[in-house]
Amino acid sequence: MNQYPTHAVFIADDDEDDRLLLQYAFAQHSPECELIFAEDGLALLDDLAQLKSEPCLIILDLNMPRLNGLEALQVLRHSAQYAHTPIVILTTSSDATDRQYAFDLGANEFLTKPISLDLLGQTVLHLRKVWHLDQCI
Repeated sequence: MNQYPTHAVFIADDDEDDRLLLQYAFAQHSPECELIFAEDGLALLDDLAQLKSEPCLIILDLNMPRLNGLEALQVLRHSAQYAHTPIVILTTSSDATDRQYAFDLGANEFLTKPISLDLLGQTVLHLRKVWHLDQCI
């Protein structure tokens, strides 16, 4: 049974503070977006399995327990259902190797988590514009 809205932004991040900040930034800058949070890649895959259509956007942190962001990205890109879903890596890592590997696996964008709420709001506005989140309502 589909318990999630048809159009939603799915976010996998194990840091509760980061999830709360993202929730606040989206509420301020894209309140119409329905957010579904998962604490790791496995929980994200479980949540997505309950969705009958493609999500608007998937945001992945890299460093998570059980199934990290790169592993989740690899699983998602090997699924025909998510082959064209925009997937953004949003992480504290600024490592060029992580960035390149994420793009090699099929990430659409790689963003370093901003250190302030104002910058996070700008990141949400950027995501909204680039990934046409207005169409998610």
